[in-house]
Amino acid sequence: MEGDVAESDRAAFDLGCRKVVEAIRSYPGIRAVKLRRLARSEEGAPPVLAIFDLYFDSLEDMDAALASETRQLVRSTIASSISMFRGRVYHLVLDEDAAAPAP
Repeated sequence: MEGDVAESDRAAFDLGCRKVVEAIRSYPGIRAVKLRRLARSEEGAPPVLAIFDLYFDSLEDMDAALASETRQLVRSTIASSISMFRGRVYHLVLDEDAAAPAP
């Protein structure tokens, strides 16, 4: 999530994010969901406010979850829970390789 929330809406946003995490946990095949919030950034960095990390065993499991009826229901929860967010939301699909070679 790249953007911001008015300081007066921060508590409502935090509560909304917790609701979103709980809703995402209902996705079929999901192993885990984590919410990471910005702690600090360097000058000139994009204004990333938060990141929701979703963990699946495979891309196929992820695709099935994102195509599910459950996800469509969760999208309405997301829209209503964090409506005070101003910015853009985009998705990145990353591969986590625990056996990456040492530099």
